[in-house]
Amino acid sequence: MASQSNDIRRAIWLSVLMVTLSSTAIAAAKYVSANVTTAAIVTVQFLICTLVCVPRIKRPRLRSLRTERLGLHLLRGLAGALGFYLFYGAVENISLVDAMMLRQSAPLLVPLVLWSWNREKISKSAWLPLVIGFSGIAVILRPTTAELNWWHVAGLLSALGLAISMVATRKLASTEPTARILFYYCLFSLVCMAPLSVGDFDGLTALDWIAMLYIGIAVSVALELYTRAYGMAPTATIAPINYFSVVLAGIWGWLIWNQIPDRLSILGSILVAAGGIMTLYFAQREHTTAK
Repeated sequence: MASQSNDIRRAIWLSVLMVTLSSTAIAAAKYVSANVTTAAIVTVQFLICTLVCVPRIKRPRLRSLRTERLGLHLLRGLAGALGFYLFYGAVENISLVDAMMLRQSAPLLVPLVLWSWNREKISKSAWLPLVIGFSGIAVILRPTTAELNWWHVAGLLSALGLAISMVATRKLASTEPTARILFYYCLFSLVCMAPLSVGDFDGLTALDWIAMLYIGIAVSVALELYTRAYGMAPTATIAPINYFSVVLAGIWGWLIWNQIPDRLSILGSILVAAGGIMTLYFAQREHTTAK
């Protein structure tokens, strides 16, 4: 029991570090987007992530790359690349809080992805969190002809890409080792995005390159922390920490860009976070009961 408790505490601290590091990468992406295209940012990010993954693959030799689920790896890579592309586009054009909160609505979309993918029935306990969470999304989107910003929609679509990636990862994890899943995710995301960034690197300053390199390194480290944390503690215990990223986004947005969330953004964020946490909790409880 003491060992399990220590693992949970360690997982929580790793998750906090992961969320903090990720938030600085996102702030850097917003900063550098003034001079660099979104495609270039995402390409450099996944290039660095792929290079970081290579030593793990080479250790047991290239035989570790053999897989019978290449199509699913490709789907996850495409969803990941598109998700980051839309997310960074949203970060560039709307407030950090709104973009981050829409991205963090991914857990709400997972039951819908599972239903459309496998016709997996949505449990009765999932409906209340979904209603609460999607009410929050509606508040953030402000769906009126005067207010709707299509970059808010892009932020929501980035969450859909993340949700598809999460479901694909769950399917892959039944047969594939973590190192292989991560390598193919980074590689295929790079392959999908690189053609869109051709010609986008001309005239970049040293500061632009430093910012992009930082984003890639920070995301790589965050992925490693994410993998370790989720291997130590139940998802329902540590996943809610991801919503701390919205608070950090608010801090960076206020300090750097003087972005102050309005009442609707705050209300919508609270509803989305509540719905997401409830979704994770009920999913974990059903999984435990099924055992």
